Amino acid sequence: MTHKRIRRVVPTAATGSYSKAVLAGDTLYMSGQTGAGLDGSPPAPGDPITQTRQACENIQTLLTEAGGDLSDTVKLTVYITAREHRAPVYEVIAEYFGPHAPASTGLIVSGFASPDFLVEIDATAVLRRKSD
Repeated sequence: MTHKRIRRVVPTAATGSYSKAVLAGDTLYMSGQTGAGLDGSPPAPGDPITQTRQACENIQTLLTEAGGDLSDTVKLTVYITAREHRAPVYEVIAEYFGPHAPASTGLIVSGFASPDFLVEIDATAVLRRKSD
């Protein structure tokens, strides 16, 4: 099975290199997406709604680059830093993924690599063949 790297990232402060997404067969595995843009733009400080929207936009972009769309998403894992962010975060997620109803796991965590991040979403998608 071939693996296609989507948006390979060169090492920065993190150890080693990684890809924003890897397509293995028909399955796209995406790294956790945060409120930072794929272009490296910083997250909106203190704003879980804007950060969630950016994370979802990142996922949508990676899916498009791999040849899929949001309806191909089968699993989301959502990490948030504060219980009070849960409702607004999931309202935004529903705007993007609600009609497709992927499986989802939600976790409240103590923090992320950057203290500016309030939410991180990783996603897995199975890309449908155009004839499906």
